[in-house]
Amino acid sequence: MDFYEVVKTRRSFRVYKPEMPEKEKVERVLEAARLAPTWANKQGVQYIIVKEPDNVKSVWKAIEQETKFTNAPMFIVGLISPYGSGVNKSGEKYYGVDFGICFEHLILAATAEGLATCWIGWFNEKKLKEILQIPKNYKIMGLTPLGYPIKPKGEVVDRKLLDEIVHYEQF
Repeated sequence: MDFYEVVKTRRSFRVYKPEMPEKEKVERVLEAARLAPTWANKQGVQYIIVKEPDNVKSVWKAIEQETKFTNAPMFIVGLISPYGSGVNKSGEKYYGVDFGICFEHLILAATAEGLATCWIGWFNEKKLKEILQIPKNYKIMGLTPLGYPIKPKGEVVDRKLLDEIVHYEQF
């Protein structure tokens, strides 16, 4: 799929077919995330693949979305240590940006593979860290179900026009 077609067709899915994505597709998606640029090439983002049915159900409970993401066969949980990146001139830690770039690579690659995702930022981090045995020095930044989509009928997401969001020379 052409890059611009991937960008146009990417959307968040909440209903999935129960079939597990092929290992090769999942590995290509993870490879795209691995290749994403990070601060000073620190590559601090880590991924946990959750696909055992009982563990998937535990993740559903931890994100408090047991009625959403129906039949999602697996989740990818993304995390980073706040020390796994840099600090900009304003003193702001850059790890959130590193994570965002890597996870967006992952999500766009999934779209190119014909897979569905939904970037989730609403979850109980304490529960997830306990379930997945994540060390204290890591922060879960997001997760996504991964699988084949069941496309809703008639749902269209409007986007702002370029002239509503782009400014030249000054705001």
